[in-house]
Amino acid sequence: MRHIVMMRLKPGAFDSAAEQEYRETFDALARALPDDIFSVAVRRNIVDRPQNMTVMIEMQLRDETSLPKYLQHPLHQAIGRKYNPLVESIASFDCPD
Repeated sequence: MRHIVMMRLKPGAFDSAAEQEYRETFDALARALPDDIFSVAVRRNIVDRPQNMTVMIEMQLRDETSLPKYLQHPLHQAIGRKYNPLVESIASFDCPD
């Protein structure tokens, strides 16, 4: 299953330190849940347009049962608590791989 999340953060909120923190956190999630998360990529938008999002996280999960395990994991919860107040817009998409 492919799980994609795109977020628009407040201007300046997704700097290089935040990008590094996202990469490290999602890499750690993949290591913590190896039977559920097969791959993960954190991608930063490089074109400034009003409709563009700031960051995209793309994950390959084993199946639908992996999603709640990932969402409820303490690492995911912690990064959410830190960055959710900076999110202006968010969209997710789940589909077969």
